[in-house]
Amino acid sequence: MLLQTDTFREAVSKAINAANLTQSAKSPDDWKIVTSEWEAAIALMKAVPSSSQNYPIAQQKIIEYQKNLNYAHKNAIGGK
Repeated sequence: MLLQTDTFREAVSKAINAANLTQSAKSPDDWKIVTSEWEAAIALMKAVPSSSQNYPIAQQKIIEYQKNLNYAHKNAIGGK
């Protein structure tokens, strides 16, 4: 079982990775990897418990990451 701070930190780490991958993504397959990273980051942020001091930030990040996920998904399916 991860500690609360670990869940938040892991989510941020996934998001940083996704953002870095976005910079170099070119093919639909690249974008699928980016999409899965954003999905993982969102899932981890959603796992941050309401008792955590990071909960308010996590809720904001879920919205932010969802926008990034939508962008990556459009690229993964070949639309711009």
